[in-house]
Amino acid sequence: MEDEQQAELIEECNVLRRELNDLMTNDFDRVLAEISDILKTSVRSLKRPDESTDITTSDAIAKPIVLSLAHPQNSEILKCTVTLLGSDITAADVVYKAGTKVQPPMNNAFRTTIATQQMKYWSLQQLHECTQHLERALRYVLLTDFDRNIEQLYKAIQYLDLIIDCVNNAKDNILLPKKKRIDDLRRSKNTTIFTPSIPENMAFSFYVQGSKLSFAVYHTSVQGKSSGYFKHFIEANVPALADLLNQLSYILLQLQQLRDKLRIFDEYQNGSDWKLMEEKQNETDNLMTMF
Repeated sequence: MEDEQQAELIEECNVLRRELNDLMTNDFDRVLAEISDILKTSVRSLKRPDESTDITTSDAIAKPIVLSLAHPQNSEILKCTVTLLGSDITAADVVYKAGTKVQPPMNNAFRTTIATQQMKYWSLQQLHECTQHLERALRYVLLTDFDRNIEQLYKAIQYLDLIIDCVNNAKDNILLPKKKRIDDLRRSKNTTIFTPSIPENMAFSFYVQGSKLSFAVYHTSVQGKSSGYFKHFIEANVPALADLLNQLSYILLQLQQLRDKLRIFDEYQNGSDWKLMEEKQNETDNLMTMF
């Protein structure tokens, strides 16, 4: 009876070994090849045509996107039209008329632009950092040059974890904009590209949050001895960002499913049944060698 149980155990473990071998020799490379293509396309979509990259050899596929940003409640205080190309705003036209919303009142509208011919761009740091994380993920994909066998199971899981971390970081850069102090916004090199210059009592901020591009104006308001900031913002949906987020979610799903499967085998491989199977299998192999 014990021999039958051991034989069943050995057969079960052999089946699992074959399934794991199939995962390592087929599914692993299939998933990596698929996500590699998606990552390359994503990086290219975030690059201007005049930008080079050492990862993607194809030309950038980003196209100029003209966006009219608006307030959720149709406010007329702030209007802005921008041209988004990859990770940069290459042109912008801003009209700001706060009126009595600020103290002292702002009687005249302030208008300023980023002219396309100036070749000066507002760099969206979030998207540039997103690109860097995706390029790092691609490098890890290229580094997975170990043998595809069950002995390399731990290394396969380790590389999947590294790639997943990079893609998660890229996604977080789009979803979670970092808060900046007003003084930091004023000192930013981005603000110097506007003509006429932004007044000292104002600060501009373009940022991405999910699939939306937002623009905020911070205006010092002084009344008597007290002072504070008046903020107004407008936004626009960016379908290209929505597509990018969907692609990154798909990549993460494929990688996590593969990693979870490999981890199940890794846990089983470290269990007592698997070790017993290997001992019995080695005994059987030694006996066969003797005869």
